[in-house]
Amino acid sequence: MIKLGVDRLSDIVEDYRDLNVGLLTNATGIDSHLDMTIDVLLREGIRLKKLFGPEHGIWGVVSDGVRVGHDVHPIYGIPIYSLFGETERPTNEMLSDLDIVFYDIQDMGLRFYTYIYSLAYMMEECGKRGIKVVILDRPNPLSGKVEGPVIKDERFFSFVGGYNLALRYGFTVGELARYYNERFNMGVTLDIVKMEGWSHNMYYDDTGLFWNTPSPAIPTFEHGLLYAGMCLFEGTNISHGRGTSHPFKYIGAPWIDERSLLKELRTHNHKGIAIRERKFIPYTSRYEGEVCNGIELFVKDKEIISPLSLAIDIISTIKGMYPNKFAWDTAYHEAKGRHHFDLLVGQDKIRYMIDRGESVEEIINSWKEEEEEFRKIVKEYWIYS
Repeated sequence: MIKLGVDRLSDIVEDYRDLNVGLLTNATGIDSHLDMTIDVLLREGIRLKKLFGPEHGIWGVVSDGVRVGHDVHPIYGIPIYSLFGETERPTNEMLSDLDIVFYDIQDMGLRFYTYIYSLAYMMEECGKRGIKVVILDRPNPLSGKVEGPVIKDERFFSFVGGYNLALRYGFTVGELARYYNERFNMGVTLDIVKMEGWSHNMYYDDTGLFWNTPSPAIPTFEHGLLYAGMCLFEGTNISHGRGTSHPFKYIGAPWIDERSLLKELRTHNHKGIAIRERKFIPYTSRYEGEVCNGIELFVKDKEIISPLSLAIDIISTIKGMYPNKFAWDTAYHEAKGRHHFDLLVGQDKIRYMIDRGESVEEIINSWKEEEEEFRKIVKEYWIYS
């Protein structure tokens, strides 16, 4: 079992014991013994004055996209400020009287996961005010692998994409904080409490840790691995299984013939994945209460599967089979009239290529040069061998 940053608090606690501390965290903020980071900090004698929570709330129970209000810790009486409510940036009032802000949240290693923007905005605001930021580092569940297009055009910057990141960016959260701070001149005094025993070739299920459910729709590591591609279905009118027991494993719609879709996809020879036909009913989200016909995905080999190219292929295939039924979604909560698919993937070129019927190979090749450039950048900020 690796040792998390939070597991090493006792090594550094003397530096912070007499200071006013804030903590940006949620239900994933636990040590390797499953004790909450909030409790660990208080037990170590840290003067914890304020708590901050990202999307899904500090307890990780609110559905995606639903705004969260401020609260008070039911046991300790510490104020909890939502960074996914009236504001996504901490205000003067929220940061007043703080000397340090700790960050301890398990992310997914993917550009469209909103927790990393709560971190970026917190760092920017702390940098303006001379407040130190301490990252209690955690594994990148998807290893140090870099994959996908890089978001560069500010037209597509949003709370699901920004800071010139590749879609699968290959950083731990501590390394990501270094990248933010140095690449974007945030001016933060940054301290990273490193893990012990982790390396960039490790996936989460190699760590010896219990799966730390990062948000309601990612209940297992397999769901998280598939999320790296299947999240793109949020930018279409196809259900990606939200509102079922298997989000990102179920893909379908009422107007799809599941047998025909399965037969076609099995000819495409995707590696590391198994596919079967599946009917399902979402009890919330898209097609709520309707029978959807489609497929179920199973990860056979985490090392060779490419969820991103798989998702592009399934979207292209369904669009080709049902051109009068398929549609791009412009109504998602974050899109504000834009194509949400473009915000997720970081550009509009890929949507245009799909619309023109270009091959999956051509689409993947369209981002290979920028992917390789980002792979070189990433290694400048790695802190693990």
